[in-house]
Amino acid sequence: MKLRARILIVCILLPFIAYPQKPLLDSLLADKHIAGFEAVIIDKGKIAWTGYYGYQNLEKKIPVGPNTIFEAASTSKTVTAAAIMQLYAAGKFKLDDDVNKYLDFHLANPAFPDKPITFRQLLRHRAAIDDNVDYLHIFWDSNHGDPTIPLPVFIKGYFTPQGKHYDKEKNFYNYPPGAKANYSNMGIALLGYLVERLSGQDFNTYCKTHLFRPLDMQNTGWFLHDIDSNQVAMPYRYSDSLNTYTPLGYGGFPDYPAGGLHTNVSQFAHFLIAWTNQGIYQNKPVIDSNAIQALTPDDFNLGFHTWFQFATNKGGILYCHTGSAIGVSSFISYSPASKKGMIFLCNGELENAQAWKDIINTLYAQPLK
Repeated sequence: MKLRARILIVCILLPFIAYPQKPLLDSLLADKHIAGFEAVIIDKGKIAWTGYYGYQNLEKKIPVGPNTIFEAASTSKTVTAAAIMQLYAAGKFKLDDDVNKYLDFHLANPAFPDKPITFRQLLRHRAAIDDNVDYLHIFWDSNHGDPTIPLPVFIKGYFTPQGKHYDKEKNFYNYPPGAKANYSNMGIALLGYLVERLSGQDFNTYCKTHLFRPLDMQNTGWFLHDIDSNQVAMPYRYSDSLNTYTPLGYGGFPDYPAGGLHTNVSQFAHFLIAWTNQGIYQNKPVIDSNAIQALTPDDFNLGFHTWFQFATNKGGILYCHTGSAIGVSSFISYSPASKKGMIFLCNGELENAQAWKDIINTLYAQPLK
């Protein structure tokens, strides 16, 4: 069983000083059996380089190009965190509030019913909420197109004792909220539902109105029906034994705020540019700078939320997030010191930490030719 978005690598990255040499990257992607790939590097608030490789559809021989859309997998979580933090900046809640103040059902870890679950814990994967793969694998192990279960129905079915898919042992960890960190897709999905509760809009509409349109991400969306389906890259799985690529169909799952974003690197770069520029995009404020500093402070000693921290081989510290789902992989990173960043999206599965390192280091190490 392939567990979606469980690959979190400890990156040993080279400095943000150069752009990749195309023949070397082509060879590397072929070696990793990646069907199609696109990457972007940002510098000084602008896109400094983009690269496109391989095919968005092998059977139709459609090459990856500037309009090719990929599933962003768990790098989507950075967008969901931005959405909830816009509402934080608007004074709708405090990070250490009990989320039950804003839900229309009571949420509690059944083993620790008196311990509150807070926004901060959800953002830091410390809410003691587990991903029940016995249930979730029916969505994660095969692509079914857009989810058919509305987010409120899915959330209540998982978290309320009366819910059809409530399991007090498998849906929660046996330790109190705040005690430990464990990566939780369902915790981030719950944040998406809290966006709905706080804003009065469904999560998809909120993101369109407050993030995608202000950031000129016109062909970005949580659902396939919101984007140009002719531009979506087919996810693939490679078989070593058969030496073949299997098309897996287009993805979608009901916990979509945790990994269902569809975009391309040029548009995703608009989000990263704003995030590295204190929330400003094309001279207009989109995300409050206090919200950005709360999640990813320039001072690393203050901790972090949703994004992860990694050290470069030159002693620098980066914020980044990986993404992995059926037939796709993704990566986003930036340096708060230099404000430089990188994103890649691909329709192939990177199965181990070394594969991620090889691609990331190649993107940063070689001169563009």
